[in-house]
This record gives sequence, structure tokens and C-alpha cells, in this order.
Amino acid sequence: MLDKYDIGFDKMDIIKNIRRLTNQLWKLIPMRENEEDWQKQLDTVILEFVGLNEIFIGPTFLQALSKLEALKVKEVDFELYRKTIFECISLIQGLKNEPVF
Repeated sequence: MLDKYDIGFDKMDIIKNIRRLTNQLWKLIPMRENEEDWQKQLDTVILEFVGLNEIFIGPTFLQALSKLEALKVKEVDFELYRKTIFECISLIQGLKNEPVF
């Protein structure tokens, strides 16, 4: 797979990174439910998405970043928060099926 740096990351490395990032997103749900500092975790996930978008530019990152940023800006009820996290997980899981990966 080609990237900004022409490194050609191995597909399995990318899949492992998607799995790790998925776990970071999952973590956001119980953190908010348990009134932990979920905003700091959200900032960390967003930061990584921004970095990935710099390496692998594509519409999936724009969609996911838009959804995650909205959670920072607008206080939403837990059900919408949870639904948004699930949507972001689905978006990044879909990256495994993209032809460039």
C-alpha cells in the first residue's frame, strides 16, 4: 500500500493498527458511562486520526473526524454519543476492505 512517505506499510500492520484504534474508540463508551475523563481519551483518538489522515488521505478519516469532533463541541445524550462511537468504529473497520489496504 502506498502512503505519503512511500514506505509501503504491510497490510497486517495496518489491520493491527485498525484493531488497536477500534479498541481505543470502544473505551470511550464505558468511560463516559462511568463519568471518567472521556474527553482526554477522545482527544487522543482524534489526534491519531489526524495523523493517519496525513499519511493515508481518504474520505473515511474526514467522516470519522467530523463525528468525533462534534462530540467535543456539543453535549449529546448518551445514546447519541454511543451511536456515534459505533459509527466511527464501523468506518475504520471498513478500511480493511478498501482496495488500497
